[in-house]
Amino acid sequence: MNVCLALILGLCISLSYTYENVRMKPRLTQLNPGDCTVALPNKQPNAMFYLDNPDSLYIGGEEVVYHYDFSTWKEYPIKAEKYSCRGKDFCRNFVTYVTRNDGYLMACGTNAYSPACWKLDGENFEKISSSWDGQLSPRYPGLNYNILKTGSETYSTIPKQSNNGASTKKATFRKLFGKEPLRFTGGDLLKNPLFVKSLVVEGEEEMQNRIFLFFMDDNSERRTTDKRVPMIARMCKEEKGSEKPDERYMFSTALKSRLICGNQEGQYYNFLQDIYFLESQDLIYGLFTNPWNHSAVCSYKTEDIELVFSTSDLFGSTKKDLKIRPGQCRSELTPQETAEEAGNHPELVDWIWPSKNKTVFQTLDYYRKLVVDEITVVNKEISRVIIVATDDGILHKIVEQVDGAMNVLEMKPFNNMSKILFLDLDLNNREQRVLYVGSAQEFSKVRLDDCRAYNKSCSDCVLSKDPYCGWFGGECQSILNNSTGPLHDLTSEALCEQKSETLPQRGSMSPPLTENKVLPPSVFYITCPAESKQATYWWTYGDNLMESCTPHNGKCDLIFDKIKAPGEYRCMEKEEGRKQRLVSEFKFSMENSSSRMRHSWLVALVIIPVCINIV
Repeated sequence: MNVCLALILGLCISLSYTYENVRMKPRLTQLNPGDCTVALPNKQPNAMFYLDNPDSLYIGGEEVVYHYDFSTWKEYPIKAEKYSCRGKDFCRNFVTYVTRNDGYLMACGTNAYSPACWKLDGENFEKISSSWDGQLSPRYPGLNYNILKTGSETYSTIPKQSNNGASTKKATFRKLFGKEPLRFTGGDLLKNPLFVKSLVVEGEEEMQNRIFLFFMDDNSERRTTDKRVPMIARMCKEEKGSEKPDERYMFSTALKSRLICGNQEGQYYNFLQDIYFLESQDLIYGLFTNPWNHSAVCSYKTEDIELVFSTSDLFGSTKKDLKIRPGQCRSELTPQETAEEAGNHPELVDWIWPSKNKTVFQTLDYYRKLVVDEITVVNKEISRVIIVATDDGILHKIVEQVDGAMNVLEMKPFNNMSKILFLDLDLNNREQRVLYVGSAQEFSKVRLDDCRAYNKSCSDCVLSKDPYCGWFGGECQSILNNSTGPLHDLTSEALCEQKSETLPQRGSMSPPLTENKVLPPSVFYITCPAESKQATYWWTYGDNLMESCTPHNGKCDLIFDKIKAPGEYRCMEKEEGRKQRLVSEFKFSMENSSSRMRHSWLVALVIIPVCINIV
């Protein structure tokens, strides 16, 4: 019964957003959009990436750290200290973490199942001896963990290991170094967590700074049928700790709540894949998937999250008369009774719902990573652009619009299709929007304001709905580096209307009319480009509809066994909210049969270049 219900529910969900998914198909595809796409010196299946600055990239691999300054590569070998694990799969040093710490470059790795850290000294990495070096790398690659670096402070979820490699602690979120005290979470906050990301949200005063930790957690409270649920934990970064001396080093303000992406009708996406903090708007974007590997993105205002954490009751708690409610960020010690109640019942009754109680978008595609950018367009409105990565190395550029999101472009940044391991946005360069993308084999630097994909005509540029692009100077260009600004509103076709591209008129921007003479009876197919995956296409003969067309491999074909009548055959295109337009037009006239042999070679030579082929 439950299986049948799940299948029916899945079918209903799919049908409910079939229409929306048309908008979520990428309109166009752009191959190799990167300004700089390079191959790694060696394939690194467990590669990690650290962008030191826009012109300096470090990549951690198997017993090596690569440095690339976007012109040359440099290699720094870091071999394991000893190999007492012979015969095990990962008996090598896999570099899993690279960062700058107190002015020097630091790398940490598995060190043949004995995690350690090194600092760059001249041309070599020298080993560091500290109490925390084993908590900045897992024992072998592929283990789940999260590291948060904020200013001079670093937090980690990697537990301390005993001499035999066994964990000596429950899963915790712990400050490793920085301003003391070095706090950690305790109690029942984390239950077999799968960590996704952590970040700091700053308040108006330092005491109001909060840490958000995002993870998947065992659903021990059984409030839903899901065995694991996406959660957000929140704690005061600068809290003073509990009044109880032996708990002074524990976070006394740590609470958690379920993070919902979906709607109140029960349509949820329960697997959290990635988080991105759009700091300028205090918005947190979450990427979720469901059991059918469909994806959704939801956004959350930090003020709405704070409201839940400051007003919700604790699930399972019976104490309603605490003088200081749990979770408050204050400059005094947390009363012992409040800290104990938070430790015993860290989960909130209320859940965190997305902005406007709905998704930003949902799609049948399976996404794993996301970043979010915003741009002020010519009408002074802020437009948000979401870049999501599929599981096989493809990027989609999705624009938030008033009437819903739209997938405007598919980008394939690599020469070899491969899973995207790294996705980061350069926020320092306001004259360009640069996206950094890394895989186990390649690294690519992609300009988000690259408008070459829409450069065929004014109409193509305007209809792209890409907020980075405008039509001026006779071409589709980035509005970021244009001092005069685009000559039109990006949501208007007014600039291009005088250049009609629709029937029955033939404007200057219409495709050329292809004229050919054919011999009856013959078998032909004619084809036109069908670039937009959001459009419908059909063929007409004169003013009469012949048949609709389902594009295949970016083309729309019309096949017929003979030309029933001479005349004009047209391929038409129509997208939601846009005028229909003529894509291709062919005019046929008939040769009499007596001249068949004499003209057959001429017909082949003329027809093939214009995509009309004799079968």
